Amino acid sequence: MVVKRMFYAFCALYPLLSWGQEFEASVKLVNFSSDHVKKIHHAITLIKKVILSEDFKQRVITHSVNGKKSFIDNKGLSNEEIYRIILEGSELASPGKNGRMDIELELYEQDNTTIGYTYPDTGRIWINQKYFQRYTPVQVADNLFHEWLHKLGFDHSVKYTTKRNYSVPYALGYLMEELAAKHYTPQP
Repeated sequence: MVVKRMFYAFCALYPLLSWGQEFEASVKLVNFSSDHVKKIHHAITLIKKVILSEDFKQRVITHSVNGKKSFIDNKGLSNEEIYRIILEGSELASPGKNGRMDIELELYEQDNTTIGYTYPDTGRIWINQKYFQRYTPVQVADNLFHEWLHKLGFDHSVKYTTKRNYSVPYALGYLMEELAAKHYTPQP
């Protein structure tokens, strides 16, 4: 009986164990200067390192809200399923489990408090130059990852509430920033 349970537990976890060996990114850029391109590539490199880290995996899987292992606005998915969806990289606008972040980034300029935004039916993410200019690659990684999680179908409330910080895009965006800071080395 114990062996049978262990087998079922292994079968349930095998997809999590077998994923994570590779994670890539395909990024198209619109309105970026050569200096901006360097910052984006640095941020993408950080995102890839974090996603492939054991620390990220464990923190996603064990994330809890009010003592319950879950996220707010999780589409009814378990933490393990959310982790698997991230590794699969199947965006709503271009479905297909390719283990890759497929995005198109456009830099725009507007004097407001929006750092960036996207829509689920497009591969494009718009980044406000006002923030991009002053952000480190670590902060850019946080924002890009947050917006990319929308591409995977995760959402959050439009208006601020403390619960919103525990939504998949916000909680994992913050986690991305925390873990990316551990890998960050300023470049000349």
